[in-house]
Amino acid sequence: MVLSLSVRRYRIGTPAASDDRQAQARLRVSRLACELFWEHGVAATSGDDIAAAAGLSTRTIWRYFRSKESCVEPVLALSAQRFIASAYRWPAEMSLADHLAADTAQHPLTEEEITDVRAALRIATMSATDPALRTSYLMVNDQMERDFIPVVARRLRLPEEHLTVRLCAAAVSGAFRVIDEDVGRRVIVDKEIVTQEEALDLIDRAVRDATNGRFGGPVTS
Repeated sequence: MVLSLSVRRYRIGTPAASDDRQAQARLRVSRLACELFWEHGVAATSGDDIAAAAGLSTRTIWRYFRSKESCVEPVLALSAQRFIASAYRWPAEMSLADHLAADTAQHPLTEEEITDVRAALRIATMSATDPALRTSYLMVNDQMERDFIPVVARRLRLPEEHLTVRLCAAAVSGAFRVIDEDVGRRVIVDKEIVTQEEALDLIDRAVRDATNGRFGGPVTS
């Protein structure tokens, strides 16, 4: 979910101005928390440290987040939101791989968004050895799975509550998570260069394998 997909923030409805301000505030804190966790480690970073970096009271941090580890969720959620937004733009006649390639070219990442992608890759890598961080990572993945259900239902022409739809949504979100972690390890730990074309090919193969070829291709009449 953190690979370089098309960029548009995914929202349902129009949020109130106060909600939007709070979301932006939480995102700012999240970016700082991701940076602190990467530089100093999760164990060595406290809620007080995050509050000080953000110029906020610790009490405000706990009003925004349930734990210090959950501070990473808004940054992680950006990638999930980008994928869901792109999925809603997915034409029936195109395969997922072709759509993602075209959509990515049409909506290239900004420098800030590239920084967010890098931060999310770092958190995905760190979560492999930190159970509390892993919980936040998996919670974002679970929400992406739920948000993806209407897309799957539309392409399979089945009700959203159908078991096959739910299984496909779970398989696709799981495939994204596995690719996320693989690319994160290769880029962050092994210092490899993974091209956009390679990342999209990995996603395409993972989705088709995870769904036994049932999902990811064009919809035929």
